[in-house]
Amino acid sequence: MNTSPVSSIGIDVSKASLSFATLRVDHSAIVRSCANSESGIDSLLASLKEHNTDTGVPCVIESTGDYHVKCALMVSDAGFTVNVINPLITKQYQRASVRNNKDDTVDAIRLARIGLLEPDLKRFRATKQSLALKKVVASVGKLDHYKQELKAHTKQLKEAGVMLGVKINLSHLEKAVTSIEKQIDQFETYIHDHAPKEAIEIGEGVRGVSQTSVAKILALLEGHDFTDKDKLVAFTGLDVAARRSGSWKGRERISKRGNPHFRKILFQIAWGLKQHNETYREYYTQMRERGKHYFTCLIAVARKFLRFLFAYVWKKSVSFS
Repeated sequence: MNTSPVSSIGIDVSKASLSFATLRVDHSAIVRSCANSESGIDSLLASLKEHNTDTGVPCVIESTGDYHVKCALMVSDAGFTVNVINPLITKQYQRASVRNNKDDTVDAIRLARIGLLEPDLKRFRATKQSLALKKVVASVGKLDHYKQELKAHTKQLKEAGVMLGVKINLSHLEKAVTSIEKQIDQFETYIHDHAPKEAIEIGEGVRGVSQTSVAKILALLEGHDFTDKDKLVAFTGLDVAARRSGSWKGRERISKRGNPHFRKILFQIAWGLKQHNETYREYYTQMRERGKHYFTCLIAVARKFLRFLFAYVWKKSVSFS
């Protein structure tokens, strides 16, 4: 039996199974597999305990849809330092390897090695509640998109019916839109009732922004660490993408990278701040007086709010006391 201490853990995740590698100080690796289920993960933890694995060693799991979530939660709850990484990182290491191999065993060992080579990996700190909130917020975005498409389609069918002089029964389509609206309302109530404390504090301390809106933003940002405000703005897609070539300078536009529902929430927040918050209203008015377009001014208000959010949540450099 190899008694060399475990220096890193790598867990390759699929829908049905897990392959986990324990990399040791003497550079040897042992790979085992188990089911991707509660009992399977319990056996994984028992194996780590059996080999006296220090909970402080890195435990690297590749983000794989939702398949990695149960494992990441259970291993984290057991006290281990879990790092959930983007598959792009794994891909870079795979391409850099001599043989460019890929199978469950190789991937598990590769993930364990990444844990040793990348000391600044982001630690997984999500909870069941924060993950559930993020899912609900994402669902609101999708349902809102479906609702808009259905309403537009219903309108087109009505207009076609009038034009062609025929009667088209759209009652079930209209009921579907109503059902979606009711489900969105239920989700909105859930988001409000499960808002993190920062959302509650900002909702109470900043006039013109609601607790629910801030909870949505924080849920979509869950798991991300930002070292400066510009990175937060860029993550939301509200950063300016310059278009230049030689002496030619094109029109500047926002990059629109990332989640469009995220930006819609930010625009709604910006509208509320412009309407009801004196500081933000003055900022908006000054830009309008300089001839800036209405849409440009709202984006600027949204960016200003994001800078405040960064200072309050990540830097903790502002307070309401």
